[in-house]
Amino acid sequence: MRNVLRSIHFLILFLSIISVSVSCYAEPPAGRNTSINATVDKASPTDTYIWKDESGGNGEYPLPYARNTWVCLSSTDSTNGKCPTEPKAEDSGNITGTTDIVLLFVEKRTGAAARLTVKASRMVGGYGPYHIEAAAVGASASYTALATFYIPKSEIAKFPTGGIWHAKLDMALTEWEPRQKLADWVAYINLNVTDNNNVQIYFPEFSSAAPRIDLNLRPLPGSGGNQSQMTGLANIDMCLYDGFDSYSSSFTVKFTDQPKGSASRGNDDFSLYHDTGDTSVESGRIDYQVAMHLPDGSTMTVDRGKDNVIPDISSAPVRPVLLPGIPEPVTCVPVPLTLSTKPIQISSKQAGHYTGHLIVDFTPQL
Repeated sequence: MRNVLRSIHFLILFLSIISVSVSCYAEPPAGRNTSINATVDKASPTDTYIWKDESGGNGEYPLPYARNTWVCLSSTDSTNGKCPTEPKAEDSGNITGTTDIVLLFVEKRTGAAARLTVKASRMVGGYGPYHIEAAAVGASASYTALATFYIPKSEIAKFPTGGIWHAKLDMALTEWEPRQKLADWVAYINLNVTDNNNVQIYFPEFSSAAPRIDLNLRPLPGSGGNQSQMTGLANIDMCLYDGFDSYSSSFTVKFTDQPKGSASRGNDDFSLYHDTGDTSVESGRIDYQVAMHLPDGSTMTVDRGKDNVIPDISSAPVRPVLLPGIPEPVTCVPVPLTLSTKPIQISSKQAGHYTGHLIVDFTPQL
């Protein structure tokens, strides 16, 4: 029995030490200068937190810090956050829940603007959530006011385009009595917004994503009306949109076609096939080559089925365009194509119409 009682006495003493430690705890209010850098996708966004359970102060001087509130600097201008600019008492009604802060975001490259709603709330002594501007006038000195600010995923989905979106949120931590600003809470928000559902290969000359291209096969000049050879050439204006307003680090582009027959081809050959003739032999096939004109001014002849990496996209020349399904102008990177044939003996091919499919796969890398 003696050993049991000794254990109980020790436990009581231990709890008493904890109680004294908590009652002496105090944290004066302080400002915040916060940088937020996050990458989010419009199609599958997540809530983005600016401040989470950040303290507005604990203790009492001259009144409990738990009565402090957060207010906007303007109730009409969203440039740095639009919301109530004056504290209100907890008994004034309509204080439970969150405060809506309308905040202006600007896209770095295009200057496009978007106004999103930041959600903000406070917990006081474990109670809440309450509006951030609602003062807990009955709070004791042992309570702590904890503020949480975040951009809901539903708001991130409202960005009109991908890109790098900037905003500055400027809040004031305000004393209840006397009414005065205690500290600035400032957040510099940089969101890398991707729009992976809208990555597009754009052909400005065509309204379709699968344009029909004429290879323009023509006889080469001959002497005395003897034209024994032909060749073809087509230039295609292609522009690549990465869903990120051309901030990607690199692009990977791959070209394939739909082969018919079993005759062998060179690695850089793509083919057209006779519509009704025998495509299993070379006389029923016309081969052509594909060249990409890269942003740095060079030209790359591509191999069939090979990944071709285009580097330094973020510094590449861009073109503003309006794309289907995107409400605001975006920028794409011009990568024109040239399709060409080597001289072909006319007599070596079956007469008639030839058709082929060139397939372009495009993958951007952040």
